[in-house]
Amino acid sequence: MKENILQVRDLTFSYTGTQEILKEVSFSIQRNEPTVLLGPNGAGKSTLIFNLLNLEVPDKGQIYLKGQSLEEIEEDKLRQQVAYIFQNPDDQVFAPTVKEDILFGPIQFGLPAKEQEKRLEEVVELLQISHLLARNPRHLSYGEKRRVALAGALIIDPELIFLDEPLAFLDPPGQQLLIEIMKQLTSQGKTLLVATHDLNFAAEWGEKFLVLDAGELVASGDKRVLKEQEAVFGDNLPLVSQVFKKVVPDDKLPLTIKEAKKLLNKLLK
Repeated sequence: MKENILQVRDLTFSYTGTQEILKEVSFSIQRNEPTVLLGPNGAGKSTLIFNLLNLEVPDKGQIYLKGQSLEEIEEDKLRQQVAYIFQNPDDQVFAPTVKEDILFGPIQFGLPAKEQEKRLEEVVELLQISHLLARNPRHLSYGEKRRVALAGALIIDPELIFLDEPLAFLDPPGQQLLIEIMKQLTSQGKTLLVATHDLNFAAEWGEKFLVLDAGELVASGDKRVLKEQEAVFGDNLPLVSQVFKKVVPDDKLPLTIKEAKKLLNKLLK
């Protein structure tokens, strides 16, 4: 049985003088379980992530990382276990060179020089950015900046990684490369939670789905929740589902290309 790396119990949060942004949100994520956080703008996705990072303090409820309350984990230890990749990499890259940017975390945490270089070599190989090390990150393309930002997080070797709209503004080859990198991270034992509006990507990549609406967790489960949350998604299902919508009943709709192939083979027979 897999271990829960993250547990959230009855999480409620409001900014001073405002209505509740999150309302008794409860869920768990198992280690190495690719998880997608969905919901319309204003649903509370970013606020939830900020609470999970201990950047905001909930009004009530508890958050547990590997069974330990977030309140009990020292700040430095938390930052080494949990990483966050911003939607806009310009909010995350800042050093004069890519190498300095990536090494900022290890230096701050006091890692030995040999360990820094070893980890640097590993992350730049994984992300295919060794040729960028001497460049100024501000002069890179959007996709390159995103990989540099991810490298700066991965070099700390976190167990849990939050990504905000990781495919936004990337061209198709850049999207495919990042998806492959995310799959590699999962195969290496990392747990990824992705906040996105891209249902095509979500259905193809995710295994667990959390759906927020107006601060409430309205669904949690496998990808079937995409078909069950018409109030949230309406007809905005993955494209492959929309293609089959007038051909098969809603409960038979494929959500991924693999499912569509199986259905087509069945229909043709």
